[in-house]
Order: sequence, then structure tokens, then C-alpha cells
Amino acid sequence: MATDLLKKTLDPNNDLTHRKVDGGQDIECSYKGKKIGYNDYLDIHEERGERLQKGKSLNPIGMFGGFGEGTLKKSYNK
Repeated sequence: MATDLLKKTLDPNNDLTHRKVDGGQDIECSYKGKKIGYNDYLDIHEERGERLQKGKSLNPIGMFGGFGEGTLKKSYNK
């Protein structure tokens, strides 16, 4: 089904979960075990979809080399 394909593509780590409550009248959503609102749930899916569309990974965390000796050389400090 399409939902299975979206789940595999946009949430490979199973960080996002949802379940129907009140006989299907409402949806309870969670992200990494913490309860979130449905709008936040949709926003996370949208952000992940946009990242994939741009050819980026789902994980938005980048690399940071840090500060230290020699990393911030100024042009006047040759």
C-alpha cells in the first residue's frame, strides 16, 4: 500500500507513530515516544519529504569541526 511505502521512505527508524482513538474519531501521534499534536506530525513528514526531494538525507544533523587552534585563522594572521 502507499502508506507502507511512505512509512518506509519518510520514517525508516520508526520515530513517528500514530493510532486512532475514540473509535477512529481522533488520532494520537508521537515522535520518539513523546506525544505531539497532529499538525506537528504532518510538519515532520513534510520536512522529511522536502529534504528527500532536494536529494538530502532525512537526518538534518550536519558535521561541525569545532573551534580550536588554527581553525579560525584571520587573513591578517599569516
